[in-house]
Amino acid sequence: MRRVPGLRRLRAPQSFLDRAARPARVVFVFLDFGEGGAQRGALEAMRRLDRRRFEPVLLCVRRRGALVDAAVEAGAVVRLLGRMERARDPRAVTAIAAALRELRADAVIVQHYSRVLPYALAASRVAGVPQSIVQHQGHRPPRGRARRAAERVLRPGLRYLAISAATAAALRADGAPAADIALVPHGVDLLRFAPRDRATARADLELERDRPIVLVPARLDPVKGHADLLAALPALRERVPDVLVVCVGDGPLRRTLPALARAAGLAEAVRFVGHRKDMPRWLAACDLVCLPSRAEGLSLALLEAHAAGRASIASAVGGIPEVIVDRKTGLLVPPRSSALLASALASLLEHPDGCAVLARAARQRAEAHFSADTSARRLEDALAGWLAAAGRPVPDRKPNRSLASMGAGRDAGATGGDGNGNVGRDGAADGRVDTRGDHGGGHSEGRLNQADNDTGDHSASRGEYGGIHSDGRVSHDDDHGGSDFIQRKS
Repeated sequence: MRRVPGLRRLRAPQSFLDRAARPARVVFVFLDFGEGGAQRGALEAMRRLDRRRFEPVLLCVRRRGALVDAAVEAGAVVRLLGRMERARDPRAVTAIAAALRELRADAVIVQHYSRVLPYALAASRVAGVPQSIVQHQGHRPPRGRARRAAERVLRPGLRYLAISAATAAALRADGAPAADIALVPHGVDLLRFAPRDRATARADLELERDRPIVLVPARLDPVKGHADLLAALPALRERVPDVLVVCVGDGPLRRTLPALARAAGLAEAVRFVGHRKDMPRWLAACDLVCLPSRAEGLSLALLEAHAAGRASIASAVGGIPEVIVDRKTGLLVPPRSSALLASALASLLEHPDGCAVLARAARQRAEAHFSADTSARRLEDALAGWLAAAGRPVPDRKPNRSLASMGAGRDAGATGGDGNGNVGRDGAADGRVDTRGDHGGGHSEGRLNQADNDTGDHSASRGEYGGIHSDGRVSHDDDHGGSDFIQRKS
């Protein structure tokens, strides 16, 4: 191109060009990235965020966790710090802040229940990150005096992601301004959890073909209410003598609960199978799902059960009534009520036809309200509004493009690395994200992703949860030292 004599080329400041040219970098901060509902929800967001607008980053402050490889496959940059092995680690703030600066973070998302919360929020402020966000899962563990004081000091300027309307209400009651809260329920991969053949699943898992099976997909933790279900089992067995309860999950009660079942003479009726990665198969194998939680935010396990076409029985706590429509997609019972829990379980196991009606309605509800793509769209809307208010605008969403085609998808492609802890697609390990259609299998027209058959509502951010405005407000229709660096190109 020929230059015009006497005309000087105008140059914007480098920092402005850099911010305008690249997507907003969203850092999900976890202590470890293990098999929890919050981690799985973050993973689905990483898979589906529009890469032209947002670049997901996973920061593990302590250790990797079981889902780190999945985050890499999703196209996220992953940073491992190796800090906070002990309960208190004052130097963690410096380490996290340094990582956020190096990553050029635009937004930080941290879980409210995590002990990394005050460290991450302080580090975000030290590093000058435009927006800090706390995601609330519902159940709030006990907090010490020091943590409560730190949260009060760090609260100004925070924004909040609530996974249920009940959680949003609790946040408002706790003093968070309504304008700073965005309602972003979890979403589920409707394709992965599509209904499967029960007989085939039972054969694959070596389960009895005709035995009534109740699945409990929950961490072995007191708050999940396994003890209440064990207390309900004798009454349930009087009506359904051959019932089998299968508990999938791990946790602090991994030894206590089996011992309790043996002491009660229930060893033949209960199986603890530990953590399993093939949850769609286990859901397909069961007759119904039970979650007797004593506290809950918005259970991802119940969303997966709905997507798999399984009726559910659960406690009417927290956001669970926002998932289960009582007597339409499942049954709700009061928490800690073993007698009513036993009666509800027996009523569905004794009437399989009625249970099947609830199961079909559950799948339809998951399709209409809880797809992972819809959840990602809500998150994008909240992030875009908050970052714009913080002086970091995000490119507008292009029309007529499904979220699945804009994210990294889940097809892996080849992997390679530079031998220094940097992993990239097709051997690339330079930290760049290439969105050209012919590079490394990441096609700009969206051929990479296999979730385009997701039947949820991708076109709107409204449903029974109301809408999220461009500024992040919610409207309701009803009331260490060294570090490891891992990256995969999207």
